[in-house]
Amino acid sequence: MNKIEGIQDESDYEDYWDFINYRIDEYWLDEKLDELYLNNMYKGLIPTLVYWMEREDEKAVVWKRILPNENETTICPILMCPDDNDFSCTLIVAEIRNCGDLIQWKQIGIDKTKEWEAEKAGSTVKWFDKFKELNFSKEDYLIMLEIFRQRLTIDKLRIEEHMKDCKNKKPTPNN
Repeated sequence: MNKIEGIQDESDYEDYWDFINYRIDEYWLDEKLDELYLNNMYKGLIPTLVYWMEREDEKAVVWKRILPNENETTICPILMCPDDNDFSCTLIVAEIRNCGDLIQWKQIGIDKTKEWEAEKAGSTVKWFDKFKELNFSKEDYLIMLEIFRQRLTIDKLRIEEHMKDCKNKKPTPNN
């Protein structure tokens, strides 16, 4: 049985905020992918469960698919590029199966879907052959999801405050 957690991680880039990230067993998911698939720039990808995803339709797809109904399987976007915060750039997906008390990430891969509709995400996937199936207790999985949900409110407030601060700053004249 694998252990999955949502834990605060520091961004690999100085221009980005810290965020909740997937910690599986004793590794960060993006770093493990980067280690297994060198030169593909997977390190630094962020979870799609973060507040600052750009498009509401993509957020809805992620939250609908991240926990399939019992005995169902979905293809869920789980990691994305922090530059775009949407499905348009590097997008890592997982085939997720809900087996009742067990949640399986049967396989992980890179989305190759050409269509721009959010619902089409995961239609075409190049599955990673070096990444093995992950099995999580439903209890751990639900706790991880709740940590992401709680952080949504905090990040919404942070972004609103940041936008307010930017709006209130007055330009200084050049001397």
